[in-house]
Amino acid sequence: MNVKLEPLEARILGILKDWYPITVEELKDELALPSGVLERALKSLMVKGIIQFEPLSDKTFIRLLVPDIVAETGPHKKTVKKQPPAKVSDDSIMYR
Repeated sequence: MNVKLEPLEARILGILKDWYPITVEELKDELALPSGVLERALKSLMVKGIIQFEPLSDKTFIRLLVPDIVAETGPHKKTVKKQPPAKVSDDSIMYR
């Protein structure tokens, strides 16, 4: 099964294929990501039906629901920061 994923989601998928069982905390430590970033990626994978959470009394494990999945990643989205307009000095010829 091929599915289009973001680069982080594909990375998570690769880890889940190699390392099972794994907890959310272990995955967070492995990827060295802030909790919010990891939670968004995991939620996206869960909504796509790729993973499921298995909460136990003290840990939450991540289960890969589709072990034969192949991730297709598209090009990275590049964000372009808008540059502030250049300052015009008052001593230019235009202002004389």
